[in-house]
This record gives sequence, C-alpha cells and structure tokens, in this order.
Amino acid sequence: MTRITAVTLATGLIGINAVVAFSAGNSEEPPVQRAQPSPVQEARRVGEQAVFMRGKVDASSQILEGLVTEDSDLVAKGAKQLIEMSAAEQWQVRHDPVYKQHSRDFQQSAKKLLESAEKENFDAVALKWIDTTLKCIECHKSVRGARIANDK
Repeated sequence: MTRITAVTLATGLIGINAVVAFSAGNSEEPPVQRAQPSPVQEARRVGEQAVFMRGKVDASSQILEGLVTEDSDLVAKGAKQLIEMSAAEQWQVRHDPVYKQHSRDFQQSAKKLLESAEKENFDAVALKWIDTTLKCIECHKSVRGARIANDK
C-alpha cells in the first residue's frame, strides 16, 4: 500500500471511527419498557451497557491502528474482541428479527475481517473494516429507529 493510499485510507477510517464512537455514545438511551425499572436498576443497566459499548469502541480503535500501521496482529486482536463481544449477552439489546439479522451480518463481516488480517492482506482488511463499520452503524441506526417508534 502506498503512503498516499494509506494516509487517505486512514483519514477516511478515522472519520468512520468517530461516527462509530458517536453512535456508541448515543446508543446508551434506555429502551422504553412497560414496567419502569427503579432508578437504581436503570443506572446499573445503563452503566453496564456504557462500559460494554466502550469496549466495542476500544476494539474498533485497535483495528484502525493496526490497519494504518499494517500490524495484522493488532487488527486480529481487535476483530477477535468484536467477535467475542458480539456473542455476549450484553450485545443482545433487542430480540426482534431485524436486530438479529443486523447482528449476524456484523458477526460475519467481523469474521471476514479477522480472516483477512490473518492472511496479512491489508487491502482486504481495509475493505472488510469499512464493511464491518457500516454494519455497526446500520444496526445502531435501526435500534435508535425502533426506540423512537416505541416512544410514539
């Protein structure tokens, strides 16, 4: 990868990473529930979700750093973390079919990202990282839309 290509790619990915971080920060709104939890229960849930979301952003930052420095081990480490997190209970913020499909799409994309990193194919890593990031953004947008619809 030429230096100009790497710098251009890094600049674009930094912008995408900022969107992901912003989305993660905005996705901490509690879902609307019929029986409202106590303030203590809600604070605990939101706090746990915020910590979990921060872990996703940290893994994303590792992938971006590994991509721009062509460090396949760092990309693989971040991708593995995202794959593991996507299997965790905290990941499952909704249980509807649309959310489940978004989650499956994200998991498949993250696995392809890991495979590309293991092959040290940084052009493929860049494309898979963009795809994975877009899957993340699409899901966050869908979850926010569902929450807005539930508020009406």
